[in-house]
Amino acid sequence: MTHRIKQSLGSMIDHYPAFCLALALVILSLIGVGDVRVTSLAGVLLCGVGATQDSVKVDLWTLLPLIIYDLAAMVSSYMAYGNIVDGYGAMHALYPVIYLVTASLSGEDTRLLKRCCVLWMGIMAAVGIGRFVFRAVTTGRVSRMTGLLGNSNAMGIFLVVGWFAVMYLGEEDGKENRAGFLLRLEPVLLAALALTLSMGSFLAMAAGIGVLLFEKKRQASWRDTFRYVCGLLARASFGMGIGMLIYLAAARSGVPWVCVPLLVYGAAAVIYWKTFSRFLQVYPRAAFMIAGFGILVASSAVVLRPSAAATFAERLEMMSSGLRYLTADPLFGVGPFQWRLLDLNDGGIYFNTWHIHNIPIHIGVEMGWIAMAMVILTGVRALGKKKSPSQRAGTAAFLFHNMIDTSFFYLGITACSMVTAGEPGAGGKKTGGAAVKVVFLLFAVLFAYGLYHGMAGS
Repeated sequence: MTHRIKQSLGSMIDHYPAFCLALALVILSLIGVGDVRVTSLAGVLLCGVGATQDSVKVDLWTLLPLIIYDLAAMVSSYMAYGNIVDGYGAMHALYPVIYLVTASLSGEDTRLLKRCCVLWMGIMAAVGIGRFVFRAVTTGRVSRMTGLLGNSNAMGIFLVVGWFAVMYLGEEDGKENRAGFLLRLEPVLLAALALTLSMGSFLAMAAGIGVLLFEKKRQASWRDTFRYVCGLLARASFGMGIGMLIYLAAARSGVPWVCVPLLVYGAAAVIYWKTFSRFLQVYPRAAFMIAGFGILVASSAVVLRPSAAATFAERLEMMSSGLRYLTADPLFGVGPFQWRLLDLNDGGIYFNTWHIHNIPIHIGVEMGWIAMAMVILTGVRALGKKKSPSQRAGTAAFLFHNMIDTSFFYLGITACSMVTAGEPGAGGKKTGGAAVKVVFLLFAVLFAYGLYHGMAGS
């Protein structure tokens, strides 16, 4: 027993960069859009981890735009508040640091990190489902699942990113890199996604599926592509169907405890998920029929959220409002957190939200055109990089969601997307240890200042 414990501890020490980064992702997932003190502490930890690495192979076409975006964001904060911390720059400095640390990992550590990330996403999904059922049974009150993120739409895209990450593990599993029980988390993520009733996340998921189909068609015939899409949609329909049934049982049956047997049914689906997946491969007609039930799942979501169309129209009006402020200060922007105040006083519709539901527009308005251009360049580069189909699909889903929502500002969502769908070393150049240490030292100084400023202001 003692020998096994020593082996486990030795393994953790050997892979400490992956475990430290996984810990940081957990922390970032729990703080929403961020707290400068927590993000600064996480940043110092990651800089310490990164400084111990000998070299980094990184794609400068992604790293440099991330750094320039961050510098532009801090300049915008300084112009608005007289310091570089009261805004997004000090917190979003985590993005290039996470990118660098991920790029420094070995192949084994990278696989371990992705699996840890998927495990955490599965835990988040399971906890969200459990809280939903518990609240429905004990109080009789039912609302869209917000999960530990505290926001249904944010939780929705988080789960979509997780679903594509599980697909990636499945691809790796086919190459004899066994992912074990993590592949069984697919129905958990899908059921939880259904409980969010996040239409924007559903659309982002559809965008990612579209990318998967495009990638599949490039490598296979129409017949094989059709069978692939039927199997894919069958799994999605079945998993989300379980979540939709739980929601309907809790909200519309008048007997909320009925959702408990459905929860048990969902647990059985997790246990036999691999068997179900093989069944869909052996019997493509059954896959086609189950995929067809996806229409019922989608219809149920529309019925449960009749306000979705009005919400989408409101977001278009919000984007229109943002476009009017794009030219207010093209260089530095109007300043972080200032759009909401301008929106409140401009005499038009007041949207009562801190962020325009279109990330490029919001960044252009509050942080200037340079920051906006860098974010767009980073997104285009991430989508165009050579990676697996599921990773490209996860990237497409995340980017699409940020055209109609605000998930970029949720640190945990963006960080998990970078880790699971990113390949920082692909097409990159190897940088020596001295340069890497200097970069991490500079970021550590920035985080230390952010921590000091945050503590002094609290």
